Amino acid sequence: MIGLMNVETKSREDRLRTVLNNLSLIGITGSTTSTTEAPLILIEGKEKEVREEDIVVIENKNGGLILAVCRKGTGINENLKVGGYSPGIAYVRSTGKAPSTAKEAYHFILSFIGMVEDDSLRANDVIVAPGSPVYVFRGSKNNPLEFMRPDDCVFGGFLAREKNWPIPFDKRFIPYHIGVFGATGSGKSFLARYLLIPLLKRAGYGVLVLDWAGVDYAPYFEEVVSISDVKRDLDSVISYIIEKTRRFGYRQEPNILTEALEEVITESWSQLLDACDGPEELKDRLKELISRKIEGSELLDRYKRTAFIRLERGFQKISPDDLRELMGKKDVKELIVQPGRVLVVDMHGVGDEEKLSFFLTLAEHIISRMHKKEELNLALIIDEGPQYCPFEPRGLQSKVTDKIKDLCAMGRKHKLCVVLISQGIAGEIGINAAVRRNLNTQFIGQIHPLDIEEASKRLSPYGIKPEGLLYLEPGKFYFVGKMNPSPTPLLISFGIKGGE
Repeated sequence: MIGLMNVETKSREDRLRTVLNNLSLIGITGSTTSTTEAPLILIEGKEKEVREEDIVVIENKNGGLILAVCRKGTGINENLKVGGYSPGIAYVRSTGKAPSTAKEAYHFILSFIGMVEDDSLRANDVIVAPGSPVYVFRGSKNNPLEFMRPDDCVFGGFLAREKNWPIPFDKRFIPYHIGVFGATGSGKSFLARYLLIPLLKRAGYGVLVLDWAGVDYAPYFEEVVSISDVKRDLDSVISYIIEKTRRFGYRQEPNILTEALEEVITESWSQLLDACDGPEELKDRLKELISRKIEGSELLDRYKRTAFIRLERGFQKISPDDLRELMGKKDVKELIVQPGRVLVVDMHGVGDEEKLSFFLTLAEHIISRMHKKEELNLALIIDEGPQYCPFEPRGLQSKVTDKIKDLCAMGRKHKLCVVLISQGIAGEIGINAAVRRNLNTQFIGQIHPLDIEEASKRLSPYGIKPEGLLYLEPGKFYFVGKMNPSPTPLLISFGIKGGE
């Protein structure tokens, strides 16, 4: 018992030095080291064992133990250097065999995680001495992530190189928002279902999922609500009808008809919903009330005639099914789930405008609660992010993009976590740059070639080759940003057994 207490009271650095005795020496640091990275020269034969993304510890001769990740593996043989004549090249050409391996070497670039101190992991500020020994972590008993875990964390998933090493996620930064990026087939929805949602529940958040197509989440969870069942607020109803009628043919908004529409919706929408038996009657009554507004206005007769023609033409663009989606009875406040619960909104079966109109209603309700200084403890997972906030939003998407920015800006202080899931990071296949800047934790999986440049900006400073993301295995993601206790990205994965 006393021995166990002594182990528990040891500092992190002391525990790491104890673990060091069980680790395998794989090489030493080479020349041209710095405070953020160092070359690793492998001992002969270790090139068959050490892989990219392996976690190592450097016993710095200048003092301290530094955790690092192996990146940019390279093999060099001076006898086989191409681009000019050499005896080695001549030997290959004449015999078809490899020359001597005397001038052959293998090395990695070590991207530093940080220096392990008494009770914390901090950024390294000491130059690593060339010739410092480097040891690799192996096996479930020697988990390097134990030495970087924050005080307030929740575990989930595991390092891609070792399933027995769960990842510590820093709970403090959950409301700093999350982005999940990956091409079709990269495993984005699996990451959300089997890693993020269970993780957020354990962290004390309720989870509300907006399932755009109704196929990635709705079939897998017990609590599901159809988008058609949700009551809309007046602003989203007005925006939706204006979008459907294409502003009644006018170039600008507001105009004669949109002003009349706004007055009718504001004054009579609730009564219309109660009085009308179905969407066809609702459509007729709505058009009738707008006509009365125009008739009673002080417009010249010729302007009234034009307005009536455009009203008729505009309402021809609206079908009864379009209005049926606005007749839901469930109050939007019922969607704000308590911590530990998961609710999925099934959004299939309606058009894009209906979905965006619903989102405006939901966002406005959440924002109003934050204005009242409520602590929400809510994670809002938005599937198919570019449908809401594309890189160049237009129409309803412009309003939705602004609302998402507002949710992100206010959410940090009210425990609201916005999770955006997207096939692309930037540009035509990605999400709006102003929104993306608010996503302070990102999971980047296999990407589309169009995203090479954007991925390079995010990952290249840490020694990760962006072209490697083109053939990253499904289910593997680079974990980047605030929730990651490691300043350098980690390649992670997750299990799918026993998920939601």
